[in-house]
Amino acid sequence: MSEQLLEKILHVVTDIQKELQDIREEQKAIREEQEALKNGQKELYDLVNALLHRQEETDAKLEALTMDVHHMRGEMTAMKQEIHALNEKIDSHYEQLNERLNNLQLDLDFTVHKTTMTERELFKMRNRLFS
Repeated sequence: MSEQLLEKILHVVTDIQKELQDIREEQKAIREEQEALKNGQKELYDLVNALLHRQEETDAKLEALTMDVHHMRGEMTAMKQEIHALNEKIDSHYEQLNERLNNLQLDLDFTVHKTTMTERELFKMRNRLFS
């Protein structure tokens, strides 16, 4: 009986060793998978960090562009105001020049009329003197 008992114990120990070997192999596979997951997680972490860095750069560029657009809008508003002021000045000068031209035309018409009258009087006087 002791041999049978030893055989049973040996069989049980052998089974336990096989199970222990299977467990070790499973543990090794799990460790390999865990290591692969850790590597993948590190790659994802690095990728996310790179994306975050790029997003920060993009945000900074967008902010700079936004500031440029606001600055340009301010300049455009100032230019529109200056153009409006210049147009008002031009309109004012145009009206003044137009009025002066009208006055000059009146003066010219008056001078022509006066010259004609004077010439006529001179003609009459010459005719009287030399006739």
